[in-house]
Amino acid sequence: MAKYEANQRIKFAYKLEGWSYESGSQFELKRTGEKVLPSEYTQDMEGKIFCPGCFTNLIRVPKEADHFSNGRDAYFAHLRTYKHVKCDLRVKRSEGKKFDTYEEAQKAIDDENLVIVSRFLQEKPQGQQDPAGVYDETPVENINGPVSEVPIARHAGESFSLPSKITTVAGIGRSFDENLYKYYFLPGRQNAVRLIDLLKDVREVIEEDSTPRLYFGKIIRSYTPVNNPASHNTRMTELAGAPSVHDFYLKEEHGISSSKGINDKTKERYMLMWGEIGKNGIGLCIEGLSWGEFALLPAQYNYLLDT
Repeated sequence: MAKYEANQRIKFAYKLEGWSYESGSQFELKRTGEKVLPSEYTQDMEGKIFCPGCFTNLIRVPKEADHFSNGRDAYFAHLRTYKHVKCDLRVKRSEGKKFDTYEEAQKAIDDENLVIVSRFLQEKPQGQQDPAGVYDETPVENINGPVSEVPIARHAGESFSLPSKITTVAGIGRSFDENLYKYYFLPGRQNAVRLIDLLKDVREVIEEDSTPRLYFGKIIRSYTPVNNPASHNTRMTELAGAPSVHDFYLKEEHGISSSKGINDKTKERYMLMWGEIGKNGIGLCIEGLSWGEFALLPAQYNYLLDT
């Protein structure tokens, strides 16, 4: 048996001098800790880096090299000292989190570890400016939603009345590195799941799916079938899809796509989308999304989705 779990799900570690799992504030670690990638690890960081999920100590494997002898990248792993602390980042994909009490769930919201999304914004907020550059994080409005009955209790049939947010997919992309390890309860779901486990790569999609999900895809090209397109014309944004799928497109109005920074020169960027998978000729597509249901991921976060 390997000494450490082979873990590529821990994209970064929090580093904070003098902090400890036993006595430190998790909120303080997230607020002031430095985010360190496996490639940035140095030996003097030993004992000072922590998991973004369970906040216990991590180690870089191997300690002294960025790669294994077979060329595989180094990764962060949990210390066996903390094997008694449950962390769903130890496993390949988590099924979600349940809470024992209302107070536990409310504390997770207060500590910014849990987000209840009642719905995504349907219209562009009045007066909102469009992003100006590839590194800009689109201004986002989070609106307090209704108190919602959320079935995330550990006991079957029990639910908690918790505050929710009306937000945008762009809001999820904002501070994406921190959001990646938060639990999200999305519309129509029955449990709260870490964002890293909610995101589905369109390269894994091979058929139609009428259940809305949170997808991501890498842009190959984007174009309109007509010259000098009007706002209502369709913009075709091709995404890297599965080898068995002829092609995969995000089909949206040119006007709304342009306002989100998508144009003929947009490529190698990632899209985040909340929607259903439909047919597009002999290929597949996501289409007809509302304002808050799709967005470009800020380019500085590409590394979190590159594989």
